[in-house]
Amino acid sequence: MNLTTTLTDTLPTLARLREQAARQAADEGAELNAQMLLATIVARYPDPTDWAEIKAETQPVVAAYPSRVIALVNDSAAAQSPDPVRVGLLSAQRSDGASAIRGELLTAALQGRAFEEGAAIAASWSASGIPTVVWWNGPAVTDDHLFEDMLDIADRILVDSSAMTDLAAEFTVLGDVVAGSHHARVTDALWLRLLAWRQAFAQAFDQPAARLDLEHVTSVELAVQQSPGGQAAALLLVGWMASRLGWRLDRRTTQGWRLKSDGQAVDVICDPSSITNGLIEMVRLSAPTSRYLAYMPSPEDIVVDCQSDLAPITHVAVRRPPPTRPRLRLDDLLTGGAHHHIFRQSVAIARTLATA
Repeated sequence: MNLTTTLTDTLPTLARLREQAARQAADEGAELNAQMLLATIVARYPDPTDWAEIKAETQPVVAAYPSRVIALVNDSAAAQSPDPVRVGLLSAQRSDGASAIRGELLTAALQGRAFEEGAAIAASWSASGIPTVVWWNGPAVTDDHLFEDMLDIADRILVDSSAMTDLAAEFTVLGDVVAGSHHARVTDALWLRLLAWRQAFAQAFDQPAARLDLEHVTSVELAVQQSPGGQAAALLLVGWMASRLGWRLDRRTTQGWRLKSDGQAVDVICDPSSITNGLIEMVRLSAPTSRYLAYMPSPEDIVVDCQSDLAPITHVAVRRPPPTRPRLRLDDLLTGGAHHHIFRQSVAIARTLATA
């Protein structure tokens, strides 16, 4: 169910839609199952995107966490059409077969300066008293009016560094934004996608004998997709390792970087990946008497094989989210701020590596 309306009539139209749904449920002898909204999600679409596509990728999020979704779409053709604004209710089937209203979807097609100043529309449409989360759908920027305004009105902004095109410049921007003092906390969808890799290594080093190797790592080898997204993923993962183990940049090398910790050198080597369905294919940590190899035997799993002279071979497996998930994810949007200080430190080191 979606209706075309005007900017000023948007919220009254939503109220009428809810009343209509309640009457229809009563006529059918059922009770309307409506959920209280728990968040406002502002989704930015820098390219033309139609209602059906926006609904398809936001409905799974709203089904899990009832929200009002406000989509700001940069579309000059639709902005000049008779129906640049659309609203509707989002519902989901319950286990008993009944339909329950789970949230609302409001889309506005904008162009030029109106798109850049879309934060005013988002603020006027946001539900009061609940957090506002922005899905930026691209890397962090500082020369964009919309991004700067969102820093002031949102509680959280989720950027996506896999869309970077200039790693040195854009990691510098990301570092400044993450370390800055804003109303909104900024986190990164790419960082969240690397969670399974971080978990796999953390679990591999749970055993005391393996933890001894962490003080003597000599090299880190990565096979990464030859794209800015793959390189950004490698920088964030190496940044995380360096932040946890006290590694600092020594110099750039032809194959990557040389890091140092207490005088010991750690060579980071990035090689091309042989797969196309993942940003990172393999990570190998080497110590004088041990090897730790992390790889993906399937798109859903990350495995770490540990072979050490100090301990028997161990095998650690971590489940990772499937790559075909919607771009908007509940945990990305609403729990992405966990351990933010580690993320901030990892970004700072990734920035240093990218600009070396």
